[in-house]
Amino acid sequence: MHTITLSAIDTSALYSLIGLLVGLVVIAGIILMKPMPNTAKYAAMGILLAVFSIFSVALYQSYTSQLIWDDKTVSLNIPLYAQTLDAADIDWQGAYIADLTTQTELKPAWRTNGLGLPGYSLGWFTLQDKRKALLSIVGATQGSQWVIIIPTYKNYLMMISVEQPERALALLHSKITH
Repeated sequence: MHTITLSAIDTSALYSLIGLLVGLVVIAGIILMKPMPNTAKYAAMGILLAVFSIFSVALYQSYTSQLIWDDKTVSLNIPLYAQTLDAADIDWQGAYIADLTTQTELKPAWRTNGLGLPGYSLGWFTLQDKRKALLSIVGATQGSQWVIIIPTYKNYLMMISVEQPERALALLHSKITH
């Protein structure tokens, strides 16, 4: 079994998520104080609690994201969008490192289902070159944004941010010899 730990969210994404959670608490306070029928109040609080829970889970899991694989399966454990594939569905040899600041065709163009915060892209996106991708990407550092691109035979890419992309890519490519 091999494991690559993904980069945790950066401070701008952390502050955005915390601000969002605080905003939800403020809205909950307003709903509780506003005169309205109890049914409407309970429904609104239920929806807020669900949204608060989803963003709290995303925040927590963003610090424990991993890519794990063995000879049979590959699991991308990311908040809300975890995927498990057969190892045969991954183009191991096609994996490579890209800098999204220079390879602009790989930049996310449209978020189809996911979370897009300053410094953090998570979920399903359509790229500039119209391909579909599952992303867990943290913000640019020192003018570049290095990510590992992992093609699949399921017509989408997995794009992940890791602390040491060269080392992670070498570990991915070691799968080819096994």
